[in-house]
Amino acid sequence: MGLPSSLKPCLLLIFLCLLNVSTINSKPLREEPVLFGGNFQALYVIGDSLVDSGNNNNLNTSVKSNFAPYGSDFEGGKPTGRFSNGKTIADYIAIYYGLPLAPAYMGLSEEQKNNISTGINYASASCGIFNNTGKRLGDCLSLSRQVDLFKKTIDNNLKKKFKTKSELTKHLAGSLFMTAIGINDYAFYYNSTTDPNEFANKLLHEFLIQIQRLHGLGARKFFINNLKPLGCYPNVIARNVPLGSCDNNLNLAVANYNTKLRKSLTHLKEKFSETSFLYSDYFNFMLGLRGPSTNQVSSNLMNSTSPCCPSVYDGGRVTSCTPGSSSCKVPDTHIFFDPFHPTQLANFMYSIGCFQQRKVCQVV
Repeated sequence: MGLPSSLKPCLLLIFLCLLNVSTINSKPLREEPVLFGGNFQALYVIGDSLVDSGNNNNLNTSVKSNFAPYGSDFEGGKPTGRFSNGKTIADYIAIYYGLPLAPAYMGLSEEQKNNISTGINYASASCGIFNNTGKRLGDCLSLSRQVDLFKKTIDNNLKKKFKTKSELTKHLAGSLFMTAIGINDYAFYYNSTTDPNEFANKLLHEFLIQIQRLHGLGARKFFINNLKPLGCYPNVIARNVPLGSCDNNLNLAVANYNTKLRKSLTHLKEKFSETSFLYSDYFNFMLGLRGPSTNQVSSNLMNSTSPCCPSVYDGGRVTSCTPGSSSCKVPDTHIFFDPFHPTQLANFMYSIGCFQQRKVCQVV
């Protein structure tokens, strides 16, 4: 028997208080070293809507989030173009490593680009690894275009900031490069007739080409996020039978890619000297938020079947949060803020799982 809905916010608030007390006040006998070394000079973010900090604001696309109720719990309570009510996982990574939140490339003036040396965000909602992914919804920055923009940053901006080649090389080698991209390729192109191995191999091949491009440009420290369990997201599960059950076939296809991705990083580490990878198992983290079962309605205190926004969700695969949408009063009672993206609380819990518990993120 489930808990009355009126009690869930109260219990969740108690849980959060205990969590915050434990994370702030618990002091181990000896200080734990920073995961993956730390002391990074910058954070460069490459990805999709999971980590987009506002690039799509400045692109000709229908996929935007620069309007309320997005950003209701962000700094200042205003929408920035992040697809959440608050911070993204990229923001929490920056915070953990003591860096400023990486600003969206498309929103920066040339003068700002010349003066920034702590990182930039190139992520773009709806885009993916394949060049054409998401383009039917409007313009977006594919993985290759994001790497192109990073190269442009080096040539036009960083070379002005760092006067010698050795200074620039040191900066790039001492920066962290985060990637979180590929799920839109499954959302747009994968179906029941697709060969899962062939699709995963092709997608991974294209992804690794761009990782090697980044390495050729000077990147040496990579934070690689694997793909989310798309089959358990509201836009997929809302009409499944039983209600709220996951599409296991879709999840297995994504998991197949993730397995290949993890193995490929070991090979890349052997191929490239002085290069390191931090692998983030976002797939199993998100499954864990659902509770003990991946194919039935979760018994978790957090609502895992419907988004906070729109508050009345019709289960449509393309229905999303719009400027006229109403949202739930307490986003922290939901795993998902809209049908495709997590709430700030879910992203915060990810940071705890990655950096404090060290179960989500592992050094390769």
